Amino acid sequence: MGASSSAEKGGAWMAGRNNRQFWLTPGWTYLVSGAITLGFFIADVMLPRGATVAIGYCLVPAIAAGSRTRKFPFAMVVLCTVLTWIAFFVEPPGYPAWKSAFDRTMVTGVIWFALFLVERRSSVIRALLHQTQVLEEITRELERSNGELTSFASVVAHDLRGPLNTVGLFSQVLSTSSAIKSDVESSGHLASIRTELTRMSGFIQSLLTYGRVGAGDLRLQDCDCAVILNNVRENLKADLERNCAEISNDPLPSIRADSTLITQLFQNLVENSIKYRSEAAPRIHISGAEQEQFCQFSVQDNGVGIRSEDAERIFKPFYQVPGGHTRKGVGLGLVTCKKIVERHGGSIEVRSTPGTGATFLFTIPHEPARTKAATVSITQLASAISSA
Repeated sequence: MGASSSAEKGGAWMAGRNNRQFWLTPGWTYLVSGAITLGFFIADVMLPRGATVAIGYCLVPAIAAGSRTRKFPFAMVVLCTVLTWIAFFVEPPGYPAWKSAFDRTMVTGVIWFALFLVERRSSVIRALLHQTQVLEEITRELERSNGELTSFASVVAHDLRGPLNTVGLFSQVLSTSSAIKSDVESSGHLASIRTELTRMSGFIQSLLTYGRVGAGDLRLQDCDCAVILNNVRENLKADLERNCAEISNDPLPSIRADSTLITQLFQNLVENSIKYRSEAAPRIHISGAEQEQFCQFSVQDNGVGIRSEDAERIFKPFYQVPGGHTRKGVGLGLVTCKKIVERHGGSIEVRSTPGTGATFLFTIPHEPARTKAATVSITQLASAISSA
């Protein structure tokens, strides 16, 4: 009951606030409603028999709604109904009584119908107010989650990198020991330690990158995608040479976007194509075309491909396709891509057949929407680190 009453009061308050230019303040609403009712009653009583003047009572429910309560409009409609029929008995003659009674019956129905319409409007406003409150709560929770995620990622990056670097340094020192060098089993254990340290360091970097993607506002600017792709080639030069990978591209359009995030987007997709390569040397082709409302890009490779049942799962945080652990993935690269695209108001999907490579398609609107993407909870992040 308390929650319902609060919602009703809140809905009425919102109705008054949203229509301040039409409705008077609550105090004046009482006076104006009463004055109009009294004026129509006096006119109804003084004029010859007939209910023509009484039709003016239909204005009262609409004006009384400005009181921001539910009881006052109802009370005024009851009063108007009573006054309508009091006037029937005291009005001057000059109009058949049966016609006057019929007219007043119609007026009474119209007055109550007007109250019904006012109440329906108030109900809609209360429903909109409730939805607005829910959206505000979701927005606050999203902002809080974004802040927690960014802080958590920073803590992970700074607090875990120190111990990892220390362990890595000691393992390197131990590997130079003559006793360790002569022990094949110990050398193998140290190699495994260094491998796991490298994997954990990559996980921390991916986590930090993912957290930063959702933080702050987009810094929109005109971006030449051809220049961005060249920067990606430079950033991944070592990986491209090590894997004998080649990147080709069609003429790419310019877009209005956050250049840092778009660079991260292209880089993650190229890295993903290299990571999930087939036995053949990676061949990656990038194209882009301007549509009416957006630019559509495609990143096509000749890798191992993706199963249809994994087409949506690969965009979920920390999801690893079967056998993905052998490729040293952490399950955040494509999730970061999805987050970048959605923050610009676009969409991303993959089309693939296992064994024939994959094609990632994404769109960037000409007027990017300044939206905030949903974040993954701290519990999920902590669970991922514990299982990493």
